[in-house]
Amino acid sequence: MAEIALKIEEWKKKYKEVIKVTSEDEIAYLKKPTVATVQKFKELKEEDQYKALAFIFKECVLEDKVYEDEFILSASKSLLEKIPKAVESTISKEVGVDEIKKSAALVRHYFNKDPYAMPIDEFHQLVGEALWLQEYKNKQLEMTLSNVLVKTFANNSF
Repeated sequence: MAEIALKIEEWKKKYKEVIKVTSEDEIAYLKKPTVATVQKFKELKEEDQYKALAFIFKECVLEDKVYEDEFILSASKSLLEKIPKAVESTISKEVGVDEIKKSAALVRHYFNKDPYAMPIDEFHQLVGEALWLQEYKNKQLEMTLSNVLVKTFANNSF
């Protein structure tokens, strides 16, 4: 027991959060997937949902053990439930088109970080902050332009 506790502490230092998934017979310790992993998962899901679930499990499992197929599928589903969804993180008005790529561009622009290497929950948090920053900058620009127009045309009579 002490050995696994030490491993979990090491994993927490490296990955910040460790997710424990259990069944009657098996236990797996998982890290949250990176943005690149989620993007690949979404691509695989379109052609084969089971293959996609196995992929995300393999990418996130922290121990090198053999697991039953049923456990892999249920553990993957449990992991996906713990991942925040990209609520309101779309940039394009055309829903579903390159959402992750466009959101990743915002994160790179505002925070100078590689979004494809970070955990998905951190990515979504930074996307939300980037969208807020963009809206704030737009409002500042609008106020500045408004002031310029007022000063320009207030001095001239029509």
